[in-house]
Parts: sequence; structure tokens; C-alpha cells
Amino acid sequence: MLSAGVIVLEYVCPLMGCIFANLMFSAPFNDVRSATKNGTLGCLNPTPWAMMTGNCSGWVTYSYLIQNHFVFWANAPGLVLSIWLNMAAVKLQYCDRMSQSMRSSFVQLLDNNRKSFKVSELDRRALGDKYEDDDVSGAPNSFANLRKMALDITIQKIEAPAPHEKVVVGVVIFWLAIISFISFLKLDPSQRQLVVGIAVNINLLFFYGAPLSTIFTVIRTRDSSSIHRRTMVMNTMNGIFWTAFGFGTVDYFISVPNGLGAILGFVQMFMCLVMPCKGNEQHTRNAEVYDLELGASTTHGSSSDIKEIEPLGTTVDRQEETQIQTKN
Repeated sequence: MLSAGVIVLEYVCPLMGCIFANLMFSAPFNDVRSATKNGTLGCLNPTPWAMMTGNCSGWVTYSYLIQNHFVFWANAPGLVLSIWLNMAAVKLQYCDRMSQSMRSSFVQLLDNNRKSFKVSELDRRALGDKYEDDDVSGAPNSFANLRKMALDITIQKIEAPAPHEKVVVGVVIFWLAIISFISFLKLDPSQRQLVVGIAVNINLLFFYGAPLSTIFTVIRTRDSSSIHRRTMVMNTMNGIFWTAFGFGTVDYFISVPNGLGAILGFVQMFMCLVMPCKGNEQHTRNAEVYDLELGASTTHGSSSDIKEIEPLGTTVDRQEETQIQTKN
């Protein structure tokens, strides 16, 4: 009959490990869905998701070698989910790049074609001193120029970098090489376990430490926004249960890296307490500052003044409405 200690360490702990592992992998799901709806990655750090792909691939391979269902079901769902997370991250990085490019192009084209618009005194003050010398008050509003500007903005041949895709490809190549190595070479089962165990431990350390990939930025800005809170908590709990299971089965490939992962989790918790998250407020503020700098390098007034300024086309439309009402 199994003792209580054996039941707890070899059955209860891995079962809880499976639950927390899947909760850990699914922790970013809602935030990524929200980011996809908003069309921007925001302050989300996608690096852990690339490490998650390698981590799950390695542990699924290791579960085949040791024939352990707990290890398999703790990582197989995460492997599938990581593919979706990485695809979303690359897509959102592309959206961020295109959004930035579109804003820059629109402001530049407005600058180059400003004589096609009637500019109000309020707009002129907002756009800067460089417009004061231009006589644009009587210029006609040209629909042809507007159409040309729209085509110039939307039809662009520009680079579309997505740095995250390089990380994902690198992780996939690494594990493809490992699996090919143990499959085609004549190795006994213990040697295969040794190779995969070492490789997956290296990947697991990167996975647990991935939220700290922006550690220097976190310390410099005193902002821990890039550390995903739910993932951090689930990482820590997952590491605790799998460490106990590794000690119970005397499998140091499981106990050592998961123990270090639990320690890293506590370190991240400490950082979140010491350096609170400024969240998307700072991200939005930076975007507003960036738009303001694009609008005019010599713009005067505070950001609250800018919010009150209407687009040039809207100003012209309101002037025309006022003229029509006056005639009536």
C-alpha cells in the first residue's frame, strides 16, 4: 500500500502541477485577446511565449521518453496555445509598426499639402510658427489632393519588421535539432533522457526568466508593466508543485529547474511590489507625445490644448456650415 507521502509527492503534486501549468499557459489569453481587439501589443512582453513553445515542446518530448502522463498533459495544451500567442504577437507587432508609419505619413503629407486647406487661426497656432508666414487662408479645399493623399498613405512599400518572429524561429530550430539528434543517433533510452533533460532545463530557465528580459528597463523606469502578473503567480505555483514531484520521483531534471523557476517567481513578485506597474497610461502618454512631435517640431501649448484642436478638415466643414446658416 502506498504511503501518504508517496501519494502526495507522486500523484497529488503532479496533478496540481498539471492544473497550474495549464492556468499558467492560459494566463495571457484574455490580455492578448484584448490587445488583438485594440490592434496594439501595448506593454505586453511576447518573449515568454516564444520560450513557452520551446519549453512545452521539450517537456512533451521528455514525457514520451519517461512515459509519464502528468508531464505530457501539463505541457501539450500549452504547446498548442503558445502557437496562437506567438502568431498574435507577430501580428500585433506588425500593427504597431504600420500604425506608427501611418501616423507619420499622414502628418508629413498634411505638411506637404497644407496649401490645399483653409487653416483657422486656432489650427495655425497649434501647428507652429512655421505656418504663420504662409498665406493659406484663401486656398481652396481640393478633393483631388485629399484623394491623392489617401492613396499615398495607404499604398506604401515599407519594411514590416516583427522581431518576435526571429525568436520563435530560433526556438523551433533549436528543438528540431535536439529531436533529430536523439532520433537518428544510436542512443539508449537513458542517453536520450539525458540530452532532452539538459536541453529542456536550459529552455525552462529562459521561460521562467523571460519576464525579466526587460530587467534593465524595469529598474531604470521603475515600472514593472512588462511583467505579466497572472503568469508570474502561476509560474511560481507551478514551479513549487513540480519541484515537489521531482524530489518525490528523484528526477532532478524536473526538481532543479522548477525550483529555480519558483525562486525567480518570488523575485518577480518582489520587483512588482517595489516597482509598481504604471500600465497602459504611460504607453498612451508616450503615444500622445509622439503624435505631438510628429505634428510640429515647434508646437506650442500643453497636451490638454492639443486635445481641444479639431482636425483641419473638420474646421473647414464647420466654417462652411456657419456660412450656410448665415445666408439662411
